[in-house]
Amino acid sequence: MLDYHMHVENYYPFGRSPDDRPDGTDPMETMHMFAVSAADHGVQEITITEHVYHFVQAKDIVDRPWSDALCFYDMDYYVELLQSARRAGLPIKTGIEMDYIEGKEPVIERIVEGYPWDFVLGSVHWIGDWGFDLVSMADEWDRRSVDQAYRDYFRLLGQAVQTGCFDSMSHPDLIKVRGHMPEGDVTDLYETFAEQVSGQDGLCVEISSAGIRKPVGRIYPERPLLEACARRGISITTASDAHFVEDIGRDFDQVKSLASACGYGEAMSFDRRRATPVPIE
Repeated sequence: MLDYHMHVENYYPFGRSPDDRPDGTDPMETMHMFAVSAADHGVQEITITEHVYHFVQAKDIVDRPWSDALCFYDMDYYVELLQSARRAGLPIKTGIEMDYIEGKEPVIERIVEGYPWDFVLGSVHWIGDWGFDLVSMADEWDRRSVDQAYRDYFRLLGQAVQTGCFDSMSHPDLIKVRGHMPEGDVTDLYETFAEQVSGQDGLCVEISSAGIRKPVGRIYPERPLLEACARRGISITTASDAHFVEDIGRDFDQVKSLASACGYGEAMSFDRRRATPVPIE
């Protein structure tokens, strides 16, 4: 199995420079820790995909009051660290989770094209100024139509797809994260999304176990959405969205089960943004 979505932010392995390490540890130790945990959980290859808002070079993408305090990583150092881990023989690929923010397309494109990524995830976490997956903004759900929130989310997700900047769309129905399921029929949203993805050569859709650990308690995506993708021959990537090493590969039995039920027998591995199919075992 491959785990193509995870974060190191809780381990703070690097700062603004190689010399800016508050705890004095070697950041390569964190890379080893992630690789060892992956092996222990039956995962043969991982991709670190840190949130783009952590990086000073991408500050303009997520320009929110809370983001200033979280914007402290240097992207050049991050990329070099991950590539050094790869050169040291660790099964780690260099990735980024790129928030799509409407109107920020030029900055997104600059970051995507400006670094030697192996893999670029596209994601939507914001509808305007509303971070719909944030606990601090959960009350906003009480003031909104759930079905309209779904439509607003999938509109933005479609715009993200159409930038052509990404290799896989992560947790494609993240809008359900806090347990708000649509009351009406959203089949048209799933079909439109799948059609948009199929129009981007080589773009994948992620199956993620992360939703099982969230209030919704369900895997991403819902089976009808994945079936719409399968009918169009869209490939998949597999992920845990781990923020802690113990979650790498977690609940991958359910990832494999959903993939198999929708006719998938392989997931994509990426190297310098070129995909290679790997059997799901």
